[in-house]
Amino acid sequence: MQFRAFISYSHADAATAGWLLRRLETYRVPSRLVGTPSAPAPIERRLGKFFLDRDELPSSGDLGATIHVALADAQALIVVCSPAAAASRWVNAEIEAFRASGRGDRIYSFVVAGDPGSRDAALSCFPPALLTDAAGAVREPLAADARAEGDGRERAFLKLVAGLLGIGYDALARRESQRRNRKLAIVAAASLAGMAVTSGLAASAYLARNDAQRRQAQAEDILGFMLGDLRKKLTTVGRLDLMRAVDDKATGYFATLDPRDMSDRALEEQARSLTGIGQVRLDEGNHDAAMSAFREAHARSTALYQRAPENGQRLFDLAQAEYWIGFVALQQGRHDETGVWFRKYRDSAIKLAATDPNNFDWQKEMAYGHHNLAVLDESRGRYAEAERAMRRKMVLHRTWLRQRPQDLQLRFEAADTASWLGSLALRQGRLADAEKFFVEADRDIARNQASEPENATWKEYRIDSSTLLAEAQALRGRLLEARTSIEAALPLAIALVRHDPRNAEWQVGLGVCRWWQAVLSASPSTNDDQLRMAEAIFATALAAEPKSDRALRWLGKARNLQAQAALARGDVEAGRDRLAQAHAVLTPAWQVRQTEPLRIVLAHTLILDGEAAQLAGNNATARAAWTDAERLLRANADGPIPFERLNTLIRAMYFLGRTTEAARHRQRLDTAGYVPLQPFPTVTRVATQ
Repeated sequence: MQFRAFISYSHADAATAGWLLRRLETYRVPSRLVGTPSAPAPIERRLGKFFLDRDELPSSGDLGATIHVALADAQALIVVCSPAAAASRWVNAEIEAFRASGRGDRIYSFVVAGDPGSRDAALSCFPPALLTDAAGAVREPLAADARAEGDGRERAFLKLVAGLLGIGYDALARRESQRRNRKLAIVAAASLAGMAVTSGLAASAYLARNDAQRRQAQAEDILGFMLGDLRKKLTTVGRLDLMRAVDDKATGYFATLDPRDMSDRALEEQARSLTGIGQVRLDEGNHDAAMSAFREAHARSTALYQRAPENGQRLFDLAQAEYWIGFVALQQGRHDETGVWFRKYRDSAIKLAATDPNNFDWQKEMAYGHHNLAVLDESRGRYAEAERAMRRKMVLHRTWLRQRPQDLQLRFEAADTASWLGSLALRQGRLADAEKFFVEADRDIARNQASEPENATWKEYRIDSSTLLAEAQALRGRLLEARTSIEAALPLAIALVRHDPRNAEWQVGLGVCRWWQAVLSASPSTNDDQLRMAEAIFATALAAEPKSDRALRWLGKARNLQAQAALARGDVEAGRDRLAQAHAVLTPAWQVRQTEPLRIVLAHTLILDGEAAQLAGNNATARAAWTDAERLLRANADGPIPFERLNTLIRAMYFLGRTTEAARHRQRLDTAGYVPLQPFPTVTRVATQ
């Protein structure tokens, strides 16, 4: 089997589970036990690999293919027991799934909190599946008790190792004691020899260094507590201010240390801590502090890799540090710096994949390297370059899928790549290519959904893939096909929102379906009803997540469409009211972050402002609004106007009476097979100066 054990835990105990994983994978069996027979197999020097799921499980009731495969590939199951684990349906499901394979005798409990003897639900630490056997009879699980009032962490750890090795605890503890005594004897002998051949000054220096190392070890133990258990407790009670102070102190301390003077273990712990600090700072929006922490983590990962350049894990850790620095630079808009670090990450990923062709996780790092550079190029408007990088990623995914046709996560990543290629083709005016890629993405996500019909993740991505496909179909005038795509997405969106009405992203997904229903409806009454529902959904989602660009943009689009319908009925007052509401969310957002999708929605609002002014008989105000829209759409356009801006730009030009110039731009749309959802304005409606 691939794994010595599967570690099952509640994500509330993630820090403890991570500590246990590191101890198990770095533990060296006493040499006198190596080779001796045991229950599972002859004892080897190392325990082997362990599986620790670091991702939140989906909100469905299914553990998912990855978890089932890992459970099947594990010799044993280790359950990190606590009140949180006892209440976790996922931990309980993993125990039941493992026991169903007939290996109930290979389940080990590692108690970290709660009361093993309590039947109080708030104090019990054992999941229900541990309290009965396969036949349903009540049983008392044997456990290594890592609590201070139990065995203590180290004694409990040795009990767990003894169980995994299939030997008695006393035998392992005795060998550990002998090993410690031998080490102490060696250290004592070396100390005596050193004292015999060195001067008093050298001895003083030696003692001073030991004292300094001891103090450093003590300081790092304290920091380990502060960054682990203390941070968890501070987060629980909501004292984020104290947690930030702890992180700042730790960052300052790490910055004073020279990586060359520290042990490998100290460097690994610091790099891991600094990466965690950086991610917290990033979530808080403090990019400068996040960048500082990631750079410190990079310095330590670099030192570790230089000490053992053949060590793939150290190259992996270095690559992650390179990625995070590039990601923060991207968030700060420093694209040149982002490019430097993303290329470093890609090159490290390629080198990493070459070190172990059998490590599929490392192989996938190559795909992520290409993806990051594509995202960077896309954000800079370099769509052709982005497409080349994304196509390299697609080649890798298609090759891997032929080798692993049942890997759902891999199929999803391939679908995501196809979706990116569809969006990039759309931005370059290749509508047929865009639809082809969106069809591929939707097909693969639909296959995942069919394999795991209750998996909420696949439902969410199926909604996105179907609505993107509907847009590409609608822009080619294929309205019947677009309606079919939306009809596939709508019931999934409704089901997700019913499952969790507070999930703002799921709300937006439902709103997008309603918006497209309104646009594609042939019935004015249906159009109004669907649009009213969409606008209300987007407003609710934005209130729940005020920083959501997606909710804000779609709310602006819904209000624009409502204003457009009111103006078409000649209801200028209602149209102006809706446009004022659109400006209320779009204009402040544009002043803060000038994204391309937001530019187009805001320009459409200005076009409608002009129409409302014209209907009210104010031609000067109308021309001013259309001129502002044109100026907005021409801004930051190096070379030809981006394809996605053309529809709105042409409308502004028609209203301004520049029909000849508008016709030249329409030629690009016609060549691409573009069919506008709303007809372009006629010359008779143009306002004069």
